[in-house]
Amino acid sequence: MSGKIDLQLADLPLLLRFIPADSREVWIQVGMGLKAEFGESAFDAWDDWSQSGTGYSPCDAKTVWRSFNKAGTGMGTVIKLAKDAGWLPEKREQSREDKRRLAEQLEARRKARQAEVEADEARSARMREAVAEACGRIWAEQCGTEGESDYLQRKQVSGHGVGYFSRLVVLEIDDQAERCQVWIGEDAQRWLGMVPKPRPAHLSMLVFRKGYMAVPLRDAAGRLWALQSINGQGTKLFPKYGRKQGCFHLIGEPAGAAVLAVAEGYATAASVHEATGWPVAVAFDAGNLLAVGRALRELYPEAALVFAGDDDPTQPDNPGRTKAEAAAAALGAVAAFPSLPAEAMEDAA
Repeated sequence: MSGKIDLQLADLPLLLRFIPADSREVWIQVGMGLKAEFGESAFDAWDDWSQSGTGYSPCDAKTVWRSFNKAGTGMGTVIKLAKDAGWLPEKREQSREDKRRLAEQLEARRKARQAEVEADEARSARMREAVAEACGRIWAEQCGTEGESDYLQRKQVSGHGVGYFSRLVVLEIDDQAERCQVWIGEDAQRWLGMVPKPRPAHLSMLVFRKGYMAVPLRDAAGRLWALQSINGQGTKLFPKYGRKQGCFHLIGEPAGAAVLAVAEGYATAASVHEATGWPVAVAFDAGNLLAVGRALRELYPEAALVFAGDDDPTQPDNPGRTKAEAAAAALGAVAAFPSLPAEAMEDAA
């Protein structure tokens, strides 16, 4: 709650006037706090305040607002930011009736916010399913098992279970209509030409062009949930709503293997596999290493688990190393940091 301070929507413009909107971190904290307390009804106040900062984008504001959920920063953080900048809450003498009314308002607000959160979660679950179904169709109908990729050539690794594209394919994801559509070839080109500029906040897409490759993301049961797109320059994209947590792509045959490795990105995983012969799972990012390791430990309990981390001291907190070491410690596994050719390092993409 708001630290027992009686705040209404009408109070927000004055309170927010004390908080500079130039820092993106503060901008996000304020948005999360307002949405946690007031729900969707607080968007206009947050959006108006956002426009006082540098680099404001209406599309970005709507997209980021939708990403806020029930977890994270609360209204107390917003109040502290305002107080630190000189804001003082208006002192109001409250009768017993005022306190009862305030408690009722807060409870009604909490229930309304909870209903919004549950509706958002249900919609996100439906969209995850729709994206999984569309990605499955693209994988089955549009991805070739053989092809060329400038990315693979530059990384000096082979394609292991990846897909290749010989024509334009677009996955359209429409939040508003709760719909996913796949456009192919000339139809895809026409659809891209009709997308309004600026693109509406409810519309997103994943584009595959000739020469792109796709890496499938599957769960422990083998179900395909999403596709990672990698172009010739190494740009990697995922579809909105595409599930990543706990999903992976396996290179090599894990059944009966003495050692099973997990790596962040495809090129690192392929390099480790080709150098050692070990089966290697692509976890797609450092934050997914532990979840993938747990899934593989359940599937292949006899295999020794090795996390082949990306060690990059130039990155803040070096997440490749810290996440690999944490995952290894949690699972009684080994964290290793292979020295690979520069062309194969994921961070060089």
